[in-house]
Amino acid sequence: MAAVGLTGGIGAGKSTVLEYLAENGALTLSADEVVHQLYQREDVRRALAEHFGLEVLVPGGQLDRRRLAEAVRGRPEELAWLEGLTHPLVAEEIKRFIEDAPAGSVVVCEVPLLFEAGTEKMFDLVVTIEARPDARRERSIHAFDVEQFGELEALQASSERRVAGSDLTYFNDAGLWPLRMFANVVYDRALRMVTAGGAGGVR
Repeated sequence: MAAVGLTGGIGAGKSTVLEYLAENGALTLSADEVVHQLYQREDVRRALAEHFGLEVLVPGGQLDRRRLAEAVRGRPEELAWLEGLTHPLVAEEIKRFIEDAPAGSVVVCEVPLLFEAGTEKMFDLVVTIEARPDARRERSIHAFDVEQFGELEALQASSERRVAGSDLTYFNDAGLWPLRMFANVVYDRALRMVTAGGAGGVR
């Protein structure tokens, strides 16, 4: 089994590569989806309400992610508290996902904050997707305004840090077809690691 950690900048194309790898046969997991599921857990919601106040919940007890985002926006100490709560839980789910994968699998986990959370050592192969800042901003405009994009990007590791810590890097400035070809390269490399017996999942 080979475990691949997939990261990259906001709007660089990570989720698209994850989809392509799933089409190739990889077992895939999104850390963002894991966080979404964590926010539905009663113990996590309780911890968030105790720290940030009941205003982060809506009637019925569900988490209002918009209010939570506002509670940490521009407050580094509050963001650090939130990451201290969620990062270990996300790492546990990633580890469980990798360990539960059948022998011979290629497992790919999309982790936007892979280096920030210190989870890169969990993977046999680390891949980053990068792109020009203007291209990433344009791709993300449907989800974030310019100010939000800048704030979120400032919280992430730099492109240089991701590239330096990755085994494979792709600069996604040439359209979807070359991006798909790169996904094929990643999958083939992971498969070779499986057949060579050099990969084993969580380190």
